[in-house]
Amino acid sequence: MRTYRFLSAAMIAAFALSGMGSTVAFAAGQDDGQEYARLEAAKVSLSDAIAAAEKAFGGKAVSAALDQEQAEPVYEVELMTADGSKAIAVNGLTGQAAVAPATHDGGDNESGEDAE
Repeated sequence: MRTYRFLSAAMIAAFALSGMGSTVAFAAGQDDGQEYARLEAAKVSLSDAIAAAEKAFGGKAVSAALDQEQAEPVYEVELMTADGSKAIAVNGLTGQAAVAPATHDGGDNESGEDAE
């Protein structure tokens, strides 16, 4: 009897998760479509964005990706330099590199203390 209850609970959980998984996949598909549209609009490739960031600020790229929070194509390139790591924003239309604006990752209030 105990095995039957366990299997029933496992099947219900799997069914619930499979429905939820398809919803998540559908939402991710919409995000992917928007990201792909921004990438298609870019005139600068990811490798060119990395080269532009390294040339403008020195150092070596340790990560790079299309910034998903921007309306137009912008690559965010993280450089490791002698002074530490720097986040560089490279415009995907012009190739212009600039220090990326500081992002607020939540959890802190305006005074810099953890919010509860």
